[in-house]
Amino acid sequence: MKKRLITDFSNIANQEWRIVNDVVMGGKSSSRMQLNDDGNAVFLGQLSLENNGGFASVKNHEPLNIDGFSAIHLRVKGDGNRYSFRLRTGEGSEVHKWSYQVKFETKADEWIDVKLPFSDFEATYRGSRPDNVPPPDFSSIRQFGFLISDKQEGAFRLEIEKIEVRRRPVRFNKT
Repeated sequence: MKKRLITDFSNIANQEWRIVNDVVMGGKSSSRMQLNDDGNAVFLGQLSLENNGGFASVKNHEPLNIDGFSAIHLRVKGDGNRYSFRLRTGEGSEVHKWSYQVKFETKADEWIDVKLPFSDFEATYRGSRPDNVPPPDFSSIRQFGFLISDKQEGAFRLEIEKIEVRRRPVRFNKT
């Protein structure tokens, strides 16, 4: 199998998406995730820098094993802001406190395909890079989702058609 669909949001009622915003630390950002008439997920809200705030996120809390693949592929329509796709791994029922993320740019009101190679995921914890964190274990993902931060104050909107994983094509040398 060269690719595998993680979600196209057709079964969102059975998924465990949760919002986490900077209000957990005293901030004033707000966000929500909803389905639009096309059946796509829309992560939208207002990012506020008040009270040292400045992040909004949506996370799926379903375990995921994508070992053997090489990249996350997203089909999104953005607003020109920069977003992060984040993963959290764990062992058993435990979830590590750090995340692994890749940032990506969007184009305002334009559908784009975003490729996030596994090799580009970097560890992060509350906006900084922690020391002595192992590389991500793609067989033990406990959460995955989207984050907007980086002092991008104001309204935001990210429409997501699907999330897939893909393998690199095998190339053979001609002899």
